[in-house]
Amino acid sequence: MACDEKKESMRATTSAKPKRMIVVGGGLAGLSAAAALMKAGLVQMGHEVIVLEARRRVGGRAASFEDPLTGGLVDACQHVAMGCCTNFLDLCKEAGVAGSLRRDRTLYFIGHDGIPAACTPSVWLPAPLHLGPLLLGMRHFTFREKTALALGLLRLARYDRKKRGTHVQKDSGIQDETAQTWLEFIGQPERVIRLFWQPVLESALGESIDLVSVVAARKVVVDGFLAHRNASDLYVPTQPLGRLFGEHLVEWLKNCGVTVETGRSVTAIQLDATGRVSAVRCGTEEILCDSLIVALPWKQAARLLPDIVPVGNEHLTGSPITAVHLWFDRDVMNLPHAVLVGRVSQWVFRGDDSQKNVPGYCQVVISASRGLQGDDRDVLLATVISELKAIFPAAREAQLLNARIVTDPTAVLSVRPGVEAVRPAAVTHVPNLFLAGDWTATGWPSTMEGAVRSGRLAAQAAGGSLIVSQQWQTPDLPKNWLVRRIIGTR
Repeated sequence: MACDEKKESMRATTSAKPKRMIVVGGGLAGLSAAAALMKAGLVQMGHEVIVLEARRRVGGRAASFEDPLTGGLVDACQHVAMGCCTNFLDLCKEAGVAGSLRRDRTLYFIGHDGIPAACTPSVWLPAPLHLGPLLLGMRHFTFREKTALALGLLRLARYDRKKRGTHVQKDSGIQDETAQTWLEFIGQPERVIRLFWQPVLESALGESIDLVSVVAARKVVVDGFLAHRNASDLYVPTQPLGRLFGEHLVEWLKNCGVTVETGRSVTAIQLDATGRVSAVRCGTEEILCDSLIVALPWKQAARLLPDIVPVGNEHLTGSPITAVHLWFDRDVMNLPHAVLVGRVSQWVFRGDDSQKNVPGYCQVVISASRGLQGDDRDVLLATVISELKAIFPAAREAQLLNARIVTDPTAVLSVRPGVEAVRPAAVTHVPNLFLAGDWTATGWPSTMEGAVRSGRLAAQAAGGSLIVSQQWQTPDLPKNWLVRRIIGTR
């Protein structure tokens, strides 16, 4: 049913007093919250849903900048979803932008020999046996190392921190341990840790494996690889994020009755005598509201809500991600993407043709990039170019036309041991104030999927009393009996 038709239908079935619901923050969390409220029928019932974004464009960290050579848009940092990101993919489908996500089933790993290993899960074998061809395709490992890796995946899937009696920091109150500590404890070979676990976990979690919790690592392995044959599929945007989310997603929301206002910085939140939110302030302007979802990045939310958002400490902190943008005079890659193992460069992505960049555009992404190359940008650029030339023959003859290094010092929440105990829930002690953001308690790491889930959780908390029967979350990919047996669930 079209938005206008559904709106008239819902209005005819309700006589509830219209309410104004404000979402502060136009990143993926805020946009998904507004979309969930709209999908639940609140806009169609006559309630107002308003998104207030301080910047000129929405999208948050899923942002783009102008290509210096073509004038088009280039993503500040490459964002990639996986098949297990069911809520993110569902939102893209609802908004009509799913067709702008390229699905890659094959992962390309390139070791020190420079020869790509095409690793593709089976489409016929049931999970988790479908990973057999993927593991066998990793030509940079010996058969013994592949066997050790397979056993490591299974042991991590069965990890139960309640049964771990050693190597857990009990004195600090942390009931968890780091991924590297646990991998070393179970005897994973050093080469397997360095050439598989490190690039995969650091890319998925945005933090180094000597800092991330083993529980977060298990989440990646179970949901991202073992759970389903399609779980590890990559979904790579073929259009700039600024266009997908900053234009198409916003246009869809507006067409369905959601108000999206940019250049609207919320400076304060006003409470009434009963302790409920009554309004937000944008400078000197007061905007009344009946409920409020704050979907800002963690540090911004803490400044706005110092009594609600937890103060950062060693357990609640960010992790940096660096993107190195390179423009050559010719196409230097013959692959859509590659995982570069054992190098400073972790992932490299070729510019998609639909982005209309110069033929030789590519982007290198490096997670957990604090102190990278001594923070010397010239050294980092030279290192990245040298690594690409060592791998791709076409890069050796190519001329570099332009380069840009973009680092977000707090790109993701660092999922360290103990972080889950301090991540706040969507519901706060203020009855009509709710939190969203990939840093909140979603059960997921700080990803686009986590952001969308957080927005939907906040929308459920905010609108659940008005809409009871709505399914707010998209279910995870189904796990077959063998997967459930392995991970210890029925």
